[in-house]
Amino acid sequence: MKRLLVLVDFSAPSINAVAYAAGLARDKGFGEILLMSNCFVPLFEQIVPSPDLVQVGEEEIRTRLDGLMQQLLELKTEIEKQLPPTTTVRISIGTKPLLRSVIEEVTAESPSLVLIGTSRRAQGDDCSVGRQLIPLAKIIPIPVLVVPPEARYQSVQSVLVAGTTDADAGAVLQPLLGELQYVPYTPAQKDILANVLQAATDRHVQVIVALPRKHSFFYNLTHQNITQGIVLNAAEPVLILK
Repeated sequence: MKRLLVLVDFSAPSINAVAYAAGLARDKGFGEILLMSNCFVPLFEQIVPSPDLVQVGEEEIRTRLDGLMQQLLELKTEIEKQLPPTTTVRISIGTKPLLRSVIEEVTAESPSLVLIGTSRRAQGDDCSVGRQLIPLAKIIPIPVLVVPPEARYQSVQSVLVAGTTDADAGAVLQPLLGELQYVPYTPAQKDILANVLQAATDRHVQVIVALPRKHSFFYNLTHQNITQGIVLNAAEPVLILK
């Protein structure tokens, strides 16, 4: 079964990523959407009172978990209205540090794709998952789809494959997105991100594809440039292959 894993922190960008996942599941035949939140309370918070003398105990942790579960159940009910009966929705809550929780979920559930919603910093959205985009994208061993806040799902017909032309993205993309028109693009070394983003706009593609490792236009860029390029500039979702 093809499964989507969507990371949810209930910020506007993550809710938008859930809506995008529903459209993708309908269009490309995914059988399941797994909505995952995280509720990690560091040991320090449990043993050391805050400046206002609040100490997080077992009862407070349970209250947080119950509240998060209720939110997920409500989101599950809402998203199921947008899906055919053949697509199911499940929920999960991690209780370890975010990166560890996500890796354990990916290992246990074997999703085909992980979706992460991100916000433009100027908007001030409290997108805790999006702030961990770079470390998450590095450690997750399967393709990651980064969904910008203004992205609304459109049937994916054409993608911009940004990277060297000697890499074959079709073997990975076809199981995920089906038969597509691949638009290869090798950017000039100067202003790489600006050129790629402009090319995506000019060619009216629905997704930008970043090829893995040395073939990727991200390969020689710093983390700061990647963050600025994806979080602040990309209007289209960016699919990072592995």
